[in-house]
Amino acid sequence: MLFQRILTVVIAAPFLIGAILVPSPVVFKSVVFFCLLIGLLEFFTIIGLKKSERFFALFLGLFHMGYLLFCPSLYRHNFFEVTVLLFLVFTFYCLWPLQNIEGVGGRMALTLLGTLYIGTFGSYVGLMRELPYGVYWVFTVLAMTWMNDTFAYFFGHHFGRHRLAPLISPGKTLEGLAGGYLGSAVGFLGFWFGLTNPVSLGQGLWLTLLVGTVGPLGDLSESLIKRSFHIKDSGNIIPGHGGMMDRIDALLFTAPVVYFFAMRLGQG
Repeated sequence: MLFQRILTVVIAAPFLIGAILVPSPVVFKSVVFFCLLIGLLEFFTIIGLKKSERFFALFLGLFHMGYLLFCPSLYRHNFFEVTVLLFLVFTFYCLWPLQNIEGVGGRMALTLLGTLYIGTFGSYVGLMRELPYGVYWVFTVLAMTWMNDTFAYFFGHHFGRHRLAPLISPGKTLEGLAGGYLGSAVGFLGFWFGLTNPVSLGQGLWLTLLVGTVGPLGDLSESLIKRSFHIKDSGNIIPGHGGMMDRIDALLFTAPVVYFFAMRLGQG
């Protein structure tokens, strides 16, 4: 298992780094779009949507993510776009020839939840690349998020005594949470020293606290969804790592925080 995890990283890392460094943000945004699409498919499979409903739900996700990632000139119409999403969901379930209507309300709500949860939060990863210092911000959010997860696992495994959310994720501990803050700091400093950046060390401390807090929340949120449907892994598309959602769950929460942090610094 460990060999598979390392091999996957070795193969995927150069591709991801290359996509980030390509001058045109469209390349990286396309990679993000593809990864989020896989995450959406996993989500809609977890919640048990039937085949026809999954096709519709994926179309909804394509529309939503395409709008956010590739239609910046239309952002002033965001309220209109959400209106269209709601209209499409109601239209589909009212007109599609269903066998019965038991549980339809729940599936409608979960379809919208998946579209907004993965599609909206995940799109911030791609949008970040368009900011001034976009390369720096993308590398920083990835490093801080994944180092947070790595340090949290190490500290929790070796020193964990006090459970954080036992019903949702029995392995999560307060000691792991504390280690995660250290990991976020290491991730921040790695690219703060290595790249031209717009952030002071004092601002980096605040960013570390934010990422160290919301990253585990993103992990717990996905665990809550999976556990409620009695699922262990969201999928097996990434050898040694599980599904796409298992890899990006924390990033879905840290990306909006880092994006708006950058905007607050006048980077947007």
